[in-house]
Formats: sequence, structure tokens, C-alpha cells
Amino acid sequence: MNRRSTLVLERKDIGKLIDIKRAVRAVEDAFREYGKNKVLMPAKIYLHLDKFTGDFRAMPGYIEKLGTCALKWVNVHPLNKKFGLPAVMALIILSDPRDGFPLCVMDGTYATSLRTGAAGAVAAKYLARKNSKIVAMIGCGVQARTQLQALKCIFKIKEVRVWSPKSSEMKKFIKDMRCKDINFVPSKTIKECVVKSDIVVTTTPSRKPIIKLSWLEKGTHINAIGADAKGKQELDVSILKKAKVVVDAWEQASHSGEINVAVKKRLLSKKSIYANIGEIVAGRKKARTSNDELTVFDSTGLAIQDVAVATLIYRCALKKKGIKRISFI
Repeated sequence: MNRRSTLVLERKDIGKLIDIKRAVRAVEDAFREYGKNKVLMPAKIYLHLDKFTGDFRAMPGYIEKLGTCALKWVNVHPLNKKFGLPAVMALIILSDPRDGFPLCVMDGTYATSLRTGAAGAVAAKYLARKNSKIVAMIGCGVQARTQLQALKCIFKIKEVRVWSPKSSEMKKFIKDMRCKDINFVPSKTIKECVVKSDIVVTTTPSRKPIIKLSWLEKGTHINAIGADAKGKQELDVSILKKAKVVVDAWEQASHSGEINVAVKKRLLSKKSIYANIGEIVAGRKKARTSNDELTVFDSTGLAIQDVAVATLIYRCALKKKGIKRISFI
């Protein structure tokens, strides 16, 4: 019998194998393949557990160019702090599509944070103004950190404005993310944070609009990251109606992304959406066409992002000694 072994990677292993720059490149390549219809990716499956104020999501995907498949099993339990656990946890199984063999089982929590931050940076690369220097961070959680780290790979950021409902979180974010070339500015209100910003990043769990159209300058780009379930929204519908809206995938965005509430209320339709991010990166549709254009990227997180980052992690791990292996088969 063929006694192939499966790599097992913990969070501490992954942190030593890749960085955000490599994740950005991997996700951009995945979006390009997506735009060329060279991937297989059913919409994510939700298992809602209202009794426990949480849900699970199953996300399978395949990228032909990489020759790998992956399945991510991820939860979102907002009240997990009381159990001493992260609100989001994930596992990824990377498989060989030729025979189904499990190549690697890895922690998916950190990988998810990396690939989501990378997606925001790739979207901003194509949709934000090239000379963007001022970033507004609405929300200061784990995802806000990788969003900013990834944006720094693309833009020469001079100022980061920060807002959180808790001043302690805002102070910690600034302390953790501070660097010598960027001026960090705490904001008393969301409006103060957003006004005259080039790029706005929203990473909150809000279920009502917190960003108004009147606060935004011409040419602003928004990465709407926080809405990841039915009923969640961070942007006023008037923003979505005015902006060039790019989604990662219509099926997911209309179900649980930033546009989901507006679509349910029939204020937006599929015709209202300019493109998906794959079409933009693959060059099938133009990205930003003027400096005055208002643009929005609605990110729900695609399985191909997980495939791309998990494959990168796995291939880096193959070059290292001392990685744990298990024989499942």
C-alpha cells in the first residue's frame, strides 16, 4: 500500500512560512484565474446555529493552474470571547485533485486573515487612485490589521485614521501597527475618520449603515469587509447606488455581503453591479476610469483565496525540516 503522509501545520508553523506580501501575490493570481474561468468554486455553504449565536461555513475550491483543491471549514461565533476563543476559527484541508489524497491539514484562522487582507489590497490596487495616501480604518479588530498590512504592500501610505467604538481598542491598534513613515490619527467619530480619506476600510459587524455618502470625497475607494452574513451592512445604500460596485462573487455578495440588504429590498439588482474582481484583474473589464470615480469592493471571501494561500503555505512547508506528518490513509 502507498504510505503517503499528510503534513499538519499549526498556526506557529504558518507564521514562519509566508508573509502578507506573498499572500497578496497569490490572491491576485487566484483572482486572475477566476476571471479566466479556470477555477471551480461553488458558493459557500452556511450552517446557521441561532441557538449558539454562531454559524459554520464550508468553502470548497479548485484552481487549475495550481493543481490543488482545498476545503475550508470556518466558524463565526461573535460571543466566543467569553470562552477564551477567537470569534473566527478555521481548518483547511488541501488535497491532490488527481486522486483526492489529503496533502495537508492546516490551521485556517491565520490563513483566512491573510487572504482576506490580501483581497482588499488587490481590489484597492485596481480600484483606488494610484496616489492614495490617506487610509481610514473603521474597526480595529484582527482583520483590520491584515487589511492595513496588505495595503502597505501596494501604496505609500502617509496617514492612517482610526476609529473604533472602544477607545482602548483604538489605542492598542495604533500601538501595534505604528511605524515611522505613517502618521496614525485616532478619530472621535466615524465621519471625522472618513472625510478626505482616499481609501476607506470597514471591518465592523454592523447591521445598520455607518458610512454616509455625504462624508465621502470624489474618487474615494471603499473596501467593505465587515458584512459577511445576512442582514449585515456598513454602507448607506446611496453609496452603493452611486458607486462602481465590484463584488468578489455575486452569489455570495447578494446572500451575505455588503449588498445583501439592498438586494433583498430590491434597491439593487445584479445589473447594478459593475463586475466581479476576477473580471477586473484578468482585464476583461476596466478598473478605475477616472480620479473622481467612487468605487466599492464588496468582499465576502472566496474559496479560491483559501486554495491559493493554502497551496503557497504547503509548498513552502515542503522545503522545511521538522514539519509534522500523519498517515491518514
